[in-house]
Amino acid sequence: MLGINPSAWRDATEAMGERQAAITLAAIYQKGAQINDAGGYLRRLTDRVRDGKFTTWPMIMALLRADLDSKASSGVSEIGGDRRDLARQHLDAEERRQSTVPVSDALRQSLEKPK
Repeated sequence: MLGINPSAWRDATEAMGERQAAITLAAIYQKGAQINDAGGYLRRLTDRVRDGKFTTWPMIMALLRADLDSKASSGVSEIGGDRRDLARQHLDAEERRQSTVPVSDALRQSLEKPK
């Protein structure tokens, strides 16, 4: 679907592990039209992992922030007030939905900091 060569996926899973590679692939998919060559992008990120220059956390945080920003601008914030409340609600809902992936207090606090 994204045009990623099986060897690029294999290299990514070897370098990152299956979970981190899957997160990276999901983020690439989420960015959609912003990425012209998903396979090439995955290969570049795989090389950066091998060089110790890439982790998925900044990518995850960027996606969370984009999601929160889009919800805030679409009026979802009526549920609970300011951006921090919205971030907290989003993370609480996400935690309930995926109870196997707990969200640390440090992650919550980093999302509460203003831009």
